[in-house]
Amino acid sequence: MEEVYLYVAILFLLELYESSWQRGDTFKDIVSNIYKRYKRGIFYFLLSHPSFYFLLFVGLKYNLANFWFLSIVFLKFLDISYKLTLVKKIEENSLGEVLPVPLDIKVEKWMSYINALLYPFLLYMAFSNLT
Repeated sequence: MEEVYLYVAILFLLELYESSWQRGDTFKDIVSNIYKRYKRGIFYFLLSHPSFYFLLFVGLKYNLANFWFLSIVFLKFLDISYKLTLVKKIEENSLGEVLPVPLDIKVEKWMSYINALLYPFLLYMAFSNLT
């Protein structure tokens, strides 16, 4: 059981890292941070999501294939895919096609850290379904 707590804590820290480089005061700041990360290189951008790879490792190690775990992987995959879509639309100057909100909308600080609470909780639920 101690391993479960360790993995949940590691995921929490990785999510804090991801939130720290993405956060901004407005939605435009967040999109700009994502684009800056992408401009450094696609591999740099993909490696900036260590929690996704960590989850794949944990899932393979413990053969996790329940609803909770697959939900995390699906949400993380959608997250990365949507960010790549945003980057593509920025380069095509058609960002408005994929954004449901105006760029100048204010984003509260706590909203950037929802993932740091949600994903570790879902991972804990995935492990609790094993027993």
